[in-house]
Amino acid sequence: MEFEDFGISNELITDLHEHGIVKPTKVQEETIPHIMKGRDVLVQSETGSGKTIGFAIPTIEKIKPIGRVQALVITPTRELARQVGEEYVKFSKGKGLGVAIVYGGVSINPQIEKVREADVVVGTPGRLLDLLRRNVLDLGGSNYLIIDEADRLLDMGFIDDINAIIRFMPNQKQCLMFSATINSRVLGMMHRYQKDAVKILLENVLERGILEQYYYNIKEREKISFLVHLLKTEKCGLTLVFCNTKSKTRLVASVLKRNGITAECLNGDMTQHMREKVMGQFSTGKIDVLVATDVAARGIHVEDITHVINYDLHDDADTYTHRIGRTARQGKKGTAIILLSEKDYWKMDKVMDGHRDLIDKREPGEFEMVKLPPRRYTGNRRFNSNRRGFRGRRRR
Repeated sequence: MEFEDFGISNELITDLHEHGIVKPTKVQEETIPHIMKGRDVLVQSETGSGKTIGFAIPTIEKIKPIGRVQALVITPTRELARQVGEEYVKFSKGKGLGVAIVYGGVSINPQIEKVREADVVVGTPGRLLDLLRRNVLDLGGSNYLIIDEADRLLDMGFIDDINAIIRFMPNQKQCLMFSATINSRVLGMMHRYQKDAVKILLENVLERGILEQYYYNIKEREKISFLVHLLKTEKCGLTLVFCNTKSKTRLVASVLKRNGITAECLNGDMTQHMREKVMGQFSTGKIDVLVATDVAARGIHVEDITHVINYDLHDDADTYTHRIGRTARQGKKGTAIILLSEKDYWKMDKVMDGHRDLIDKREPGEFEMVKLPPRRYTGNRRFNSNRRGFRGRRRR
């Protein structure tokens, strides 16, 4: 199947070809025809499968440049809002559509000006609701509602905000929902927001040969030394390292830099400006390794990530699927690695339930231990008998 078969204009097809997008992916083949016919769809598809183009292209085709919001895309994070919004900007230039990308953490005033003349608005729930309550965002003429990464929106507790936003929209609208995983809560959203939706459930595990997955059994205290060894010996391109805490991202990135590896961390403590700066450095190859938490990394759209390393395993198996979806995108090969310590065995059991025949074990071999930076004072000092000024409870 080709894009021409979907009834899309030649102008839009030319734009796709100019950006190297010639043949639709599986999710695009399954989704675009139904959207073009005006059907609601619920799509389960892995990260990196091309779902953004799957909903952006047909909605761009059907929207007219009238300076009034006709399509609303709700995303869980700022990074994903920017990624999706940039796709709309890229492919709607020839048509002259106005696109507003809105999220918190930055000044609201420029966004107010944008949404007043936009045909498409892409944003996070909090900022969208803020704009609606200020009466500067008018969704009364919106024909399309796209809920992207529905599972993550629910995980992050946005259901009340989404309900509030939808109350500002017409009852008659086409609703498109996309999710990496579909559970009972996502199905509940489908029944509430969609009418006679077409369910498109695509395989959520990447095939062996496209994504290579393996793990190393390693002691927790040796993980960081082995990571340095791995990055220096493995033929890695752009590498994304996942940690479960913000403090861990800072520590790991610091140790990597001390050992000659160009790395930066990405976490929720950073300002939006700093996060965008780091993401720009990573996407352009100025840094080789990005050490991130799941929240900060949600929505990262860098096509050339070759390796995803789970420094820590998350206790939710679906999160593992989200993580490894950052590599092996659009049919390119990638590698996913788990650094498995004893404390994560119970988490690994959950991961193996869905990936048992796809994850191999490798032996770590010999490697040198690296020197760690001194631990900083955290506010909870242990008792030190050599320190003066601390007196324990007197015996009576």
